[in-house]
Formats: sequence, C-alpha cells, structure tokens
Amino acid sequence: MKAVILLVSALAADAFSLPYCLNSHDAKAVLSFPWKVPTSCVKPRFYNSGKFPTTLRSPLRLASPNKDNQPRDSDYRIDNSQNLRQPTPFVGLPPYSRIIIFVATTVLIWISEPLLSLVDSAAVGRYARKDAVSKSMANGPNLSSVVQLAALGPATMLCDSSMYLTFFIAMATTNKLANSFAKYDLEEQITTVSHVMAISLTVGIILFLGINFLGEGLLSSILGPVGATITIQTARGGAETIDLTRQVLNAALGYARIRSAVYPLSVMGLTSQAALLCAGDTKTPTLAVLVASLTNIIGDYFFVAKLGFGVRGAALATSLASMMSNGILVSNLWRAVQGWKHNLENSSNDKHTSVSRLPFVSFPDRKSFVSLVQLAGPMFFVLVGKVMGYSAMTMRAGTFGLVSLACHNILMRLFFFFATMGDGLSHAAQTFMPGLLYQKSLVEKEGAAVAQANDGKKARTLLKRLLVLSASVGASNSVLSRFIASNFGVAVTTDSSLVSLMSEVSPFMGLALLIHPITMTLEGSIIAGRNLTYLVGTYMASFLILLAQLNLVCTQFIGVWHALLLFQMIRILQFGSLVWKQTSSL
Repeated sequence: MKAVILLVSALAADAFSLPYCLNSHDAKAVLSFPWKVPTSCVKPRFYNSGKFPTTLRSPLRLASPNKDNQPRDSDYRIDNSQNLRQPTPFVGLPPYSRIIIFVATTVLIWISEPLLSLVDSAAVGRYARKDAVSKSMANGPNLSSVVQLAALGPATMLCDSSMYLTFFIAMATTNKLANSFAKYDLEEQITTVSHVMAISLTVGIILFLGINFLGEGLLSSILGPVGATITIQTARGGAETIDLTRQVLNAALGYARIRSAVYPLSVMGLTSQAALLCAGDTKTPTLAVLVASLTNIIGDYFFVAKLGFGVRGAALATSLASMMSNGILVSNLWRAVQGWKHNLENSSNDKHTSVSRLPFVSFPDRKSFVSLVQLAGPMFFVLVGKVMGYSAMTMRAGTFGLVSLACHNILMRLFFFFATMGDGLSHAAQTFMPGLLYQKSLVEKEGAAVAQANDGKKARTLLKRLLVLSASVGASNSVLSRFIASNFGVAVTTDSSLVSLMSEVSPFMGLALLIHPITMTLEGSIIAGRNLTYLVGTYMASFLILLAQLNLVCTQFIGVWHALLLFQMIRILQFGSLVWKQTSSL
C-alpha cells in the first residue's frame, strides 16, 4: 500500500514540478522490492527548472547523461543496498529566498574565525595581568592589556593570513565541483575531492613547518622597524619611552606556533567546508561552527581567565576549537564521498571501478595537477595580493606607536568579522553562476533542444539579485560596525587612549564595510566565469596604488584606513565593468 502511495506522490510532485524525495522511513518500506522508478514518474526537472534530483538518505542513483544529454531510465534507481546520506546540489537560477538562506548559512559558518579572534582579544585584554609577560613588568607600569593586544595583532595577522592564503584550494574546489554538479559527473566529483584533500594536507604541513622555523622573522617584519614602543608620563611629569618589542614578539611567536600545530587538519577542514557547501550541505558546517565557538569560549575561560596563560592560552583554546570543528567537516565529507562512490559502483560502465576505489586522500596525476594549478594558481596570487595589502596596512599602523597598533588590531578584527557577509555573497556567486555558464555552453554547442533558453538574462538577473543583497548588507554592516567601535571599546580594553582612538577611526571602517559586499559579489562573479588573468592583473594594480597611498600620503594612523577605503573603491570600478559585460554576453 505504501508503494502505491509513494508512486502517486511522485506523480503529483512531477505534475506540479515540485522537488520530490523519499524520506528514510518511507523508503525502507519499499526498498525490498527490486523496482526502478521510470523517468515518467520522476521527471529530470533539473534540465529545465534548475532543480537537481534529490539524493538524500536512500538515494536515487544518478549516472551521467548519455550522448544526447538526456537522462536514461537507469539513471534514476532506488538503491536498496545502503542508506547513505548525500547532499543535494542546486543548478539553475536561484530565487531570492534561496540566495538569502545560502548566504546567511555561509556567513554563520565563515564567521567562526573572526569571531574566535574577537573572543581571544576580549579575553586577553581583560585578563592579561595574569600572563607571564605582565609579571616580568611588576616593578613598572601595568601595560599588560596593551602589550597582549599588541602581540595578538601580528600573531593573528600571521595565522589568519596564512590560513587565508590556503583558501585558493577551497575556491578551486567550489569552482570544479559546481561545474561537475552542472554536468552530473560523479567521477569528477570523487576525483576532485580526493585530489584537493591531498593538496590541502600537504599545504597544511608546509604552513606548520614555515611558521615554526620562520615565524620569528615574519612577526618582526609585521611589527616593522620601529617595533613595539610606548611613551608614558613619569611621576615627575616627564615622558619616558619604553621598548616592549621583545615581550610582544615572544608572546606573538608562542601564539602562532600553537595555532600552527593544527594547520594540516585546518586546511583539510576548510576545503571540506567548501565542498559541502557547494554540494548543498549547510547543516554540517553550521554544526561545526557552533561546536568551534562553544569550545573556544570555554577554552578561553579556562586557559586565559583561570590558568592565566595569556595569549598562549588563547591559542590553545582556538586550536582545540579548530580540531573539533574541522574533524566534523572532514568526517562528513568522507561520508558524502562514500555515497557518491556507492552510486558510481552501481553504474553499468566498468571504467567507473577505478574511480570508485580511489582513496579519500590521493595525489593527482600530472594531468589533473596541471588542471588544478591552472585554476588555483591565479586564485592564490589574488589572495596573496589581499594579504599583502592588509599586512602593509598593519606594518604602517605599527610605525605610529603601540597604541595605534593595538587599535588597528581591534578594528581589523571587527572589519573581518563583518566582512564575512561579503565573502558569503562572493561564495554564492561562485556556487550558483557556473551552472548557468555551463548550460549556456550547451546551448551554443548543441542547440536550444539540449537546454532551454538560458541566455544572458538569467546571469544578469542573478547578478542584480546579488547586488541588491550586497547593498543592503553593506548598509547594515556600516552602521553596526561603527556603533560597536564607538560605544563598546571598553569591552576589549581598559586603556582610555585606545578606546578614544577606536572611536575616531571607526567612520572610515564603516565606509569600507559599506562597499565591501558589492566588491566581493563582483569578484565572485569573475571567479565563476574563470576570468582569472584579469583578476590577477587588477589586484596587482590595486596593491601598487595601496602601497603608494600608505607610503606617500599617509602621515598619521587614520590615513591607514583612508587607504583601505580607496582600495575597496578601486576594485569596484575594475570588477564592475567586466562583470556587466560578462553577464550581458551570455
């Protein structure tokens, strides 16, 4: 009886063009029958409405389309051998609601790193007097809050920048998987994940070794030639300059080395997160970020507030949180890949056997490696340009004294916290745009009979929707960030001069955040279209202009944030013209 009900439900879902899937409970009642669902029952709607066939839990097996690009009867078969959970990718023009849900979930996920950095800054700033560095200064003024926050500046800059540089692997993963989902190519999905996981592991090990052996020199470069000095008033009313460079450097190096110990797993987790998001699984990354946040808060309370480990305690808490969250991401991606392999093994094509036996972590052959390098290489240089730009800002801020450096650290943490919303919009463009581009290529090669009219209007519509959301997000980011920096500085430090400087600079941080989401949306559209050479060239030009602004025009600390605002405006002009032409030519 249940089998009849399910068949009627499938036909009804097909008649109204609604997504349909068997849930795990109902599927178990009918999986004992070795039957096939004909294509007349489960219509392949993704060829005309953008909905990928649902494959959650007891999945419908999906094979590659035939030479006519039409699904075969055997492409949709209920698999009764396992109950494997798989994510559901989306191909087509997403409505506003789907974009908002995707971006909101992605922001919640990506907010983890800047949120953990803010928690570290608050914990260290409030409880720094329990740190060993403060005890060594017992006979002098109590500058522990400023010293520890200043140490977090170069330390988190080094750690976050090094991890940020590895994001080129995640970007390449998103691009390749989005195209493979558009083509419904299980082989490419499996091989892509296997190869990028091996590359992620290798890059993580390289970062760990690099920070442990070269970290002191890198941190010294970030601090700049002036180092960490502060001028205080003496009891007689005079001024005295204290050099705290060694204390700040030692604390920063200890933080960076502890954080780097989990980098191999962290890079694999970042890549796993990108793959899961692209495949439509937002629940697992959301769970991971919640676990990371809770673990980090508890760890900061225990290691920093109770044990008094200072910045090293903050690093221990963040590393423990990273291990927990990234372990969840990697394990769930492994389960998703096992489901893909199981579906592929049931294919009638014998050549799938070698791919289905591919390990979860395997190094690519020469051809696959070259393909990845051609895609990931330009993205790496783009990320290098961003990191160099933000590092140049930090180095310039350090030349204006210790208080300016500490202020810059707090404002940058706040900036990156809100910037995740722009990154989420960029990721939405990278996830949804490739499917439209692939469908357009089918129209050009095989005619409108292959795919229905997917001309430039759909890509332009997607771009407009993303830009509308970007403008709204930018406005809210600007208001909220400025309000927090102007009114809640005492939450992260007790130094009055530091609180006053944060309030003075906050308007320019707000303006930079106003246009950041638009910039990132345009950048994500360029990456989706694989116009990577143009992207690299524009970043080179923008970085040179930023350096000129910092070295020739910037005469006080507030000028550093003037330069960041100019950096954002230049990129909007560079990206906007290309993206508008790109979408209109589809």
